[in-house]
Amino acid sequence: MQLVQSLIVTLISVVMILDSRMFGRLNFERPLITCFLCGILLGNVQVGLAVGAQMELVTLGMMSIGASGIDMNMGSLVGCAICIMTGADIETALTVAVPMTLLATLLGTISSVIRIQFAHMCDNYVDQGNFKMAKRVDIVYGPALYVLFTIIPVFLSVYYGASVVQAIADIVPTWVTSGVSLGANIIAFYGFAMLLSTMVNIKTVIYFFAGFLLAAYSGLGLTAIALIGIVLAIILYDVKYNNSNGKSNGPSKPQSINDQLEDLDN
Repeated sequence: MQLVQSLIVTLISVVMILDSRMFGRLNFERPLITCFLCGILLGNVQVGLAVGAQMELVTLGMMSIGASGIDMNMGSLVGCAICIMTGADIETALTVAVPMTLLATLLGTISSVIRIQFAHMCDNYVDQGNFKMAKRVDIVYGPALYVLFTIIPVFLSVYYGASVVQAIADIVPTWVTSGVSLGANIIAFYGFAMLLSTMVNIKTVIYFFAGFLLAAYSGLGLTAIALIGIVLAIILYDVKYNNSNGKSNGPSKPQSINDQLEDLDN
């Protein structure tokens, strides 16, 4: 029975890792959805939802801007499965998820290095005119690498329990984990800078600093600041596009194709 349950959780992890990479983005890689599926297939929806909701809050608190960040999806799935299979409390899921997330970060870094070589392979095959092999590397090798680096730690962790996760995490040297964390933070900052480069210009930078100062010194929560921003956006829109007589000076309604053709005839 434990083997069957471990295989079920492993299959869920395959759907999770391939969600935004092959299936579009169906949100199967969110802890709430993943743990809910785990609860359905393992026969305990209540624990699945409870663990999923708890881990979703943790994930939102650790979410970063950019291409890098802390991925707790694998840890959430393993923690949820262990809680259901062993009858442990919900707090156990977080205890399992932390070392599992560390392990997933290390494996993800190794996987990224290998995928860079896949990109060079695609370039070489394209230069040689071998488009069939280039397509195979992109469609088969890439997803297969994602699956391989997911199913192995998930299956071993669920089948042998949380002790194997903690044992692997303890073996990893501190300088390796520190280096991976530093690199992830640098990439996250770089991603945030790239995002700002597309959003901030000479006309909007004052709003950026206004929001930063409001968040830093007002003591308000993110929800309150977001609501204030919405109200200010509506007010500024009204001031810009409406005159004192209530007539709109906003962008004119686009002409239809027939209207444009009639203008040409005239």
